[in-house]
Amino acid sequence: MFFKNLSPRARQKRLQRIVFGVLVAVLSLGLIGSSVVWSGLGGAQKESQAPATPEERIKLLEEQSREKPNDKGLLLSLASYYSQAGKVDQARETYQKVIKLDPGDVAARQDLALLYYTQGDLGAAEQELKKALEIEPANPDVNFQYAKLLAAKKDYTAAIAHMEKVLQTQKEGPKAAEARKSIESWQTEVGQ
Repeated sequence: MFFKNLSPRARQKRLQRIVFGVLVAVLSLGLIGSSVVWSGLGGAQKESQAPATPEERIKLLEEQSREKPNDKGLLLSLASYYSQAGKVDQARETYQKVIKLDPGDVAARQDLALLYYTQGDLGAAEQELKKALEIEPANPDVNFQYAKLLAAKKDYTAAIAHMEKVLQTQKEGPKAAEARKSIESWQTEVGQ
């Protein structure tokens, strides 16, 4: 064989090179095979492309939600796209469906409250945030949003109390800095 005339050390090196070469070849074939499958040449992928516009995405999500009407993640995506597209009524109805499926979904309640707030319906926004706070009273994001809503209603004392709850859980960072600034501003409003 080709190992006869080699020293033991040279034989070991040659064997290592052969094993390494075989290993590289096997890994290369595996990578090429997986690339073919993932690129769609292997027939494992549909020929349709991802939606390019928000309207196309909405249409696709609507179709999927008809097939899976209780898929909370799908409904949340659809509601978000509705909001982005300015389809406020559809967004509100979709968030309400999510809340009906999962009354404890704080994020959906926050999104719905924000939708109400941007539409000027402070009462409905406040109700959703109160329900979210019943579920998670120490949630800094909900307390922050609720404090801002209370300040918009000129209830600065309650707004300060909720913003202080934010600072109990968030000592540093941009949200804490904004909370401190808001508290300072609102204290001026109430004469403290």
